[in-house]
Amino acid sequence: MIISQTPFRISFFGGGTDFPDYYREHGGAVILTTIDKYCYISIHGLGPFFKYRIKANYSRTEAVDHARDIQHPLIRESLMMLDCTKSLEIGHIADLPGRTGIGSSSSFTVGLLHALHHLHGDPVSPEDLAREAITVERERVKDTGGHQDQYAAAYGGFIRVDFRTDGRITVRQLPLPAHRLTELQDRLMIFYTGVEQSAETILTEQKSKIGQNIAQLQEMYSMVDQAENILSGETPLSAFGDLLHQSWMRKKSLASGISNTTIDDAYAKARDAGARGGKLLGAGGRGFLLVYAEPDCHSGIRSKLGDLVEVDFKFSPEGSKIIFARDE
Repeated sequence: MIISQTPFRISFFGGGTDFPDYYREHGGAVILTTIDKYCYISIHGLGPFFKYRIKANYSRTEAVDHARDIQHPLIRESLMMLDCTKSLEIGHIADLPGRTGIGSSSSFTVGLLHALHHLHGDPVSPEDLAREAITVERERVKDTGGHQDQYAAAYGGFIRVDFRTDGRITVRQLPLPAHRLTELQDRLMIFYTGVEQSAETILTEQKSKIGQNIAQLQEMYSMVDQAENILSGETPLSAFGDLLHQSWMRKKSLASGISNTTIDDAYAKARDAGARGGKLLGAGGRGFLLVYAEPDCHSGIRSKLGDLVEVDFKFSPEGSKIIFARDE
């Protein structure tokens, strides 16, 4: 039995510049952090007593004889890419629902690949996991999207990821003092909008409009440097919240459906109650609303957003790891 634990993430700045169609020409960067909400993947070897060779338990259950017959695309392509021939039962549980903008698909893929490598006795680095997850998600499954979530899930921590025009991707842990991280964490709130759906349509439109959104994306790219300077210096953190607001205003222009009336109303209520800024996590249209506000405004924001569920969270410094392994 093997169990991997892989964190979800919240992305602050640079989303959209991690699309290869953009960064291969202009470069890109993101600032994000992983949080203490996780995806857990278990792998258990099956003996010769079962009528199937592979069983996968997620929101549904599949039992098949060959990996190619699995309908879940991430499981199927991960098993086939690693040429896994063992008889397995794969299980999935998570602290937060999927399709909600917290990088759940990449956390799932990174966690599954990590567990499979451990099963085969193969050492694997965070860089390996991130690149393999990109191969599975973007090349084999052909899901639309950028390349930040895979690195967040594999590396973990409060990081800056840079995307070079030559295709190189570098990850740097931001050396922020503990008190600065605590101050930022104490000013962030996350609320669940209750909507779970694929962002594929929004991401496809966003990708198709990269050419006409160059100016907005370049401005959002520049905000990554501004955010890092705020965090690493002595500037009041309220400037971080103000920058989040500016970034969210730019992001909403990248594609239709990134926001909607429900999200705009909730964000306006939070701002009326004292929030300096915020954004919808992920591609948009659903999931979790991130809010930045001074602590003395939090109770008022909770009251205004009483119909939404608040998520109690903390930053997590770790990426994907194996938390249990026992020979069978």
